[in-house]
Amino acid sequence: MATDLYGIRVLDVAPDELRVRFRVFVVYYDTESRTHAPLPDDPSFFFCMLWEATNRLPLTSLHPLRMVGVDEVLDGEWVAAHTHRYVRRIERIATRNHPVAEAGWQRLSDFYYERDGRWKDEDLLAQADYDVEVTDARWLESLSPGHGWATASYSMTADQVLEADAPTVLDLRRPAVTLDPFPDEETDEGTPSDLAFSDDGRYLAVTSQACELVVFRTDDWSEHTRVPFSALWGQDIQWVPGTHRITKRVRWGGGDTDDDAATRAYDVDSGAEVDVPPQPRESRSRTGRYRADVGFGRHRADGGYGGFTGFGGWVDVLCSSGPSPRRLHLPRGKESVGSVSFTGDEPGGETRMFVGQGSDVHILDPETGHVLTTLTGIKSDAIVRPDGAYLVAGGGKGPDDDGIEGGERIDLWRVRDGALLMRCRTGGDILPAMAWSPDGSMLAVSVITGYQGYGGEFRIYRAGAPVEPPEEPRLTLEELRELAADARDKDALFLYDQLIEREEDPAALGRAYRKKADLLRERGRDPRGAAEAYRRAIDIGGATNALRAAYDLASVLYTLRDFDGAVEAARTAHRIAAGRDLDQKKNRTSLAEMVVRLADMLRTRGGDGDNEEARAAYQQALDLGVKKPAWATLGLGWTAVNLGDEESAEPYLLRAVELAGSELTTRGYAAMLLGGIAKDRRDLPDALKWYQKAFKADDIHRPLATGHLGELHYWLGDRDGARTWYERLLRATHEPELIAEGAFRLGEMAAEDGDRGRAGELLERAAGTGSGEFAARARVLLRGLSGDKS
Repeated sequence: MATDLYGIRVLDVAPDELRVRFRVFVVYYDTESRTHAPLPDDPSFFFCMLWEATNRLPLTSLHPLRMVGVDEVLDGEWVAAHTHRYVRRIERIATRNHPVAEAGWQRLSDFYYERDGRWKDEDLLAQADYDVEVTDARWLESLSPGHGWATASYSMTADQVLEADAPTVLDLRRPAVTLDPFPDEETDEGTPSDLAFSDDGRYLAVTSQACELVVFRTDDWSEHTRVPFSALWGQDIQWVPGTHRITKRVRWGGGDTDDDAATRAYDVDSGAEVDVPPQPRESRSRTGRYRADVGFGRHRADGGYGGFTGFGGWVDVLCSSGPSPRRLHLPRGKESVGSVSFTGDEPGGETRMFVGQGSDVHILDPETGHVLTTLTGIKSDAIVRPDGAYLVAGGGKGPDDDGIEGGERIDLWRVRDGALLMRCRTGGDILPAMAWSPDGSMLAVSVITGYQGYGGEFRIYRAGAPVEPPEEPRLTLEELRELAADARDKDALFLYDQLIEREEDPAALGRAYRKKADLLRERGRDPRGAAEAYRRAIDIGGATNALRAAYDLASVLYTLRDFDGAVEAARTAHRIAAGRDLDQKKNRTSLAEMVVRLADMLRTRGGDGDNEEARAAYQQALDLGVKKPAWATLGLGWTAVNLGDEESAEPYLLRAVELAGSELTTRGYAAMLLGGIAKDRRDLPDALKWYQKAFKADDIHRPLATGHLGELHYWLGDRDGARTWYERLLRATHEPELIAEGAFRLGEMAAEDGDRGRAGELLERAAGTGSGEFAARARVLLRGLSGDKS
């Protein structure tokens, strides 16, 4: 069982404002190490609170939040992906006892347990108040001010996509396209490496680690070109700006190897090798106006020609604007640089260069080298969308504060405020390359997924679904059936009502009615409603379903003391069972079970001829090979007792005890009847033996057995024994009729002993029950004690 981490209290609910205010208490501490569960600050936590509150109430509609299953809530990826459809915004508006002061630690315990929505020492607990804005007022329906509960839920990293982002923001959880051009999973030939979009977005080129090149058309993702290893490229590729020509990408040149820049390329359209202008540097802007290398080590600040000024990571930028190219050295601390990417560089536009370094991304003016701003907490391999609105970052260096290894995840960030919009597991170990399409509508990612760094695929991500509250689910009939079958009792009743409205197949409809009846019957929830549902199941038909419904209906009507109805229901079950092919053993067994049910109902009703018919039915059940012969044998003895034939009853009852074995119900009733026979014979030892066996088998028999023993001692003139058992009776029962007998007998004996005070007290108690003969006799005796002759 999970340990509670937080206590939750609803402070205010404002459906018109789509807002709820929560107070969150930390209820789990490690006082020795002075640590505790952190105060939550992610929307995912409050989604879970809305779900928990909704699930504490019985289901009354196919409400989208209510239809979220336990498996989804326990799946961190599902919660992260869906929270923003329920929770729009959270704001922490107040904090108390946080951080916990030393004096506070000395007063805190490690655990605090919820009692009726409250916690001990609430004023000492670290706590905060939050305003939570939701996407739909329906999510607030189960909340009311003052409502409190404990939770073991904790924060995850939820997607925080807003309506303004939704039309264009990527859905990194569901690739729109998956490409597998290199299917071998155990070699370099089958392992993805680099990728690049052509500047017009028409093609996506990809390579393997064995340097094979494949070019896909982006309109239908069909393969356009496949070329084995060529000296024109290695694993790393680039398009010559504004063309459909592919050449190698020089990595880590530092501006010192521009002479090695590629001058030959492969023309995708013609399939021929061609000469091209030199293509220096590792990264470039779209038109090639800016090109950059990254490095680490000694750097100089004056274009590379002055004295030594530092040691660390740097970016070397080649700018083609102006009369001649110029280089800018941009030292940025001791961390190495992970990536360089550019926004669009069309004439008249404002180009920005994004440099990932350590856990920061610096935004620079590539003309001047000035750092305009720095975004923190972002992986160093981040690349910017061409319009400058978003960054994606994969497995580079940076924080791993959520427990997801860097190489396993891909993040989406909004540039204007540095907000993390989405953090997703990739299912891969390494992300060798990522690239935006020129229009920013797609992101291509190279993902290595295989064993020991081999194998993988290329994924294409597009914008996801708009941010809208989930619609009420439209379940298929089969989905509704499965949901009802797996639901908790308090929810299943609503779901079976839904099934009853939609089922067209008579057999399925009958089953739905019977399931509903079973739920209403359990723990006496609504026996009359259960009886009506069983009747509907019988009327609809279907032999098996109607048989079970009639069988159970008899029991329900018995509890309602409608003995005529119970007998009629049992006759219906008997009639259906008798109409089956009795050459089959299972049908004979079923008939025997129905015969016993009919016999039980007849015996209980006890009308003219009922016991004789019941006795014959019990014998028929034994002849058919009933599964529980002990109960049928008990029935033979029971009906004999009811018919006044105790002599023939006793052997059956003794045989029933013998057959019962561990069937305590049968043993208990047989012992009660045997005790009654001994009582009628005034055989105190035998009666005591059997009555004690009865309440040992089932404590339900204790009050009646105790009363019988009191009465037997009374008959035998043993007043001390009678007092003992009648006093036990009064301690053992709440039944008015038994209380009346026990109190009257004890009061009567007290009066005979001259203890008028005690007698009056007991007789008042007996008379106060208003139950039967003994209450009436108590009133008469009370009048005698008071001298009232009326």
